[in-house]
Amino acid sequence: MGKKLSLNEEKFKVAFIFLNEGCNPKKDRSVIESKKIILYSVGCADYSQAETVAQEMLEKGCAAIDLCGAFGNEGVARICKAVDRKIPVGAVNFDFHPVFRDKSGDDLFQKDFWCIGL
Repeated sequence: MGKKLSLNEEKFKVAFIFLNEGCNPKKDRSVIESKKIILYSVGCADYSQAETVAQEMLEKGCAAIDLCGAFGNEGVARICKAVDRKIPVGAVNFDFHPVFRDKSGDDLFQKDFWCIGL
């Protein structure tokens, strides 16, 4: 399972992946570094891009991945599968997200299903 670190060993690396139409994971990213943690924040336009980013974060040595509330149940499952359960994946989950007019991320962010303009 996930990489176990004591707080004195090294900085924890974690990732936050968010979704929004038009995001480009090569450009829409930031790194926030504090005394004990390195946080990679990456925006993706769909689940397929998020799967690729999750694999990248695994390779970077992240101890965990957090997903934004736009990921529906299927999206969370896809990210878990993408990292082969080698690191924990957590999610704030709104299967019907209020920001997206009560649509599920499963309807909006699977590449073949982008269906509404916001």
